[in-house]
Amino acid sequence: MKSINIGIVNLVVSNSLKESYFNDKYINESKTLVSDFINVVKNSPILQLEFKVFDNIENKHIENELMATRYIDNNIKLFEVYTINEILNERKKLNRFVGENQIPDNSKTKLYEAIDVLIRESINDYDKIDVDEMHESFTHVLNHVRKPKQLNESSETDFEEITEEILEIAIKKFNERYDVLTEDDRSLLNTLVQSDDTQKLELLETYKNETLMSLNKMSNSSTEEGIQKAIQRIKEMTYGVGSNNFKQRIDEDIIKLHELKKDLL
Repeated sequence: MKSINIGIVNLVVSNSLKESYFNDKYINESKTLVSDFINVVKNSPILQLEFKVFDNIENKHIENELMATRYIDNNIKLFEVYTINEILNERKKLNRFVGENQIPDNSKTKLYEAIDVLIRESINDYDKIDVDEMHESFTHVLNHVRKPKQLNESSETDFEEITEEILEIAIKKFNERYDVLTEDDRSLLNTLVQSDDTQKLELLETYKNETLMSLNKMSNSSTEEGIQKAIQRIKEMTYGVGSNNFKQRIDEDIIKLHELKKDLL
């Protein structure tokens, strides 16, 4: 397996934790995995630094090209006190947390790989530096930093630090809230975790149309006012990607429609 970095490992471990929420028998296994990962990082100054730098670059937005370039350079320079072998040896401690087939092929992975190249090439022996690869990677990272970060991107691209306390709370809340989920409920929650914003908007529209059709078929004078209020409320479930609290609102609306659909059956 090619050299991995803290960004990719954190992504894989985070995904494993999310997936375990929908399969009870894997929760303890994922909890142990995350706990071990945290301990390895805590006991390695190099991995802690790498974690910080990946976090800085992934979440920063600087539109000015010169200022963005300086910001990237200043972060990468933090590794100059280490040799390439020291960094690679510390990264070997992460190998057990990820398999080759667990590494996703997406924009986050490409960003982490580009940052990785900048780190390695910046401290590599002069005659071993791949100038072309370094230039391509720097351009990729620079474009990312200069790209405006939408409000909803925090849930999608944050390089989130998982702590044991957060893990305990998450598992406790999950067990308390979802211990009586049906298969349909679990399927919906799994879809919400795996879907991007565009897919969620499509799912919302599907649920809206199906629920509105059911409500419109309910003709009863005693409940007409309530039905019309429900129809109006559903029609108002519309907003653009990037709006305030987008992710929380769309998730809540989809779940509400899911519950309403079940009640109408």
